[in-house]
Order: sequence, then structure tokens, then C-alpha cells
Amino acid sequence: MMIASIMAWPGAIAIGVSLGLLGSGGSILTVPVLVYLIGQDEKVAIAGSLFIVGSIALTGSLQFLRDGLVIGVITGLVGVGGGFLIVPALVLLGGLSMHRAVATSLVIIALKSYSGFYKYLDVLREQGLELDWPTLGLVTLLGIGGSFLGSHLAKRAPQAKLKRWFGYFLIVMGLYILARSAPTALGLAS
Repeated sequence: MMIASIMAWPGAIAIGVSLGLLGSGGSILTVPVLVYLIGQDEKVAIAGSLFIVGSIALTGSLQFLRDGLVIGVITGLVGVGGGFLIVPALVLLGGLSMHRAVATSLVIIALKSYSGFYKYLDVLREQGLELDWPTLGLVTLLGIGGSFLGSHLAKRAPQAKLKRWFGYFLIVMGLYILARSAPTALGLAS
């Protein structure tokens, strides 16, 4: 496959912004970017998204560690649930501030993503599929840049606004995925 087209660059940056700002949302963006904007096979995109999101989350968690969010890193190593439910669970059930929940979520996401990526490599080998490493590298680097931007914005945004943005983000992404997959699921795609 060819290296990610320039049209996919904003999507790659948005992956990082989402992770840096909200501590989640990377996977829900990465698979559609790899499948719809770059044209990867879905199985390859799933494996690639685990690598990309894990790398961006690891880099993002190091930013928080540098800034003194040690509690989040320690809590993240103990771990809780997965995906976009981590931040709400940490804020609502764990009583963490939004900033600490983001730091904790990034550690959890990195650990879970790399673990899933390692296991998914077997699936790709069995099906004779290969990863497009130049594209994964480019999307990861752009995403890391986006995570720095997201982290910068998170430090300046009030907690209440971050929570509201996170809710809007989940609604928009849910609607997008529903719109993309509904025609296929209903047998309406040509």
C-alpha cells in the first residue's frame, strides 16, 4: 500500500488530538481513517489501529508523567475497563479529575492496545495479510503531534467543557459509524 494520502493527515492528527484532549476516542477514529481514507482492508486496519493508538497513548501518557500526573500512571497500570468508557468511569465512579482520568486512560489504552496488537499479528499471518508500516509510521507521527496539541488544549480547558466535548464527540462518532455501516448491515449497499 502507499503511504497515507494527504487527505488522511487531518484524520491522523484528529486521532492524537482526541487522545491528548479526552484520553480516548483514538480507536473509534483510527479504524475509519485507515479503512475509508487510506483504503486498508478492515482486518489490517484493526491491527494497525492497535499499534497507532498504543503508540500515541504511550507518548501522551509520558507527557502527563512529565507534568506530575503520577497518580494517573500508577492507577493506569492497575487498570480498569476499556475503550471510550474508561474516562467516564474514572471521572464518575473513581472520582478523578478529568485531567487525571485522561492520563490514566492513556496508560490503560497503551497497555491494552499493544497487547491486542501482538495477538492480532497471528490473525494477519494466518490470513496472509501484511501491515503497511510506512503508513502506520506516518499516521502515528501525525497522531503524536495531534496528541501534543490535544494535551495543550486540555490544560487550558475547564473540566466541565472537557466533559461536554467528550459527550458530543461520542455522539458524533456514533452517528458517523452508524451512517457508514447501516447500509451494509441492512443490505442496501450496492
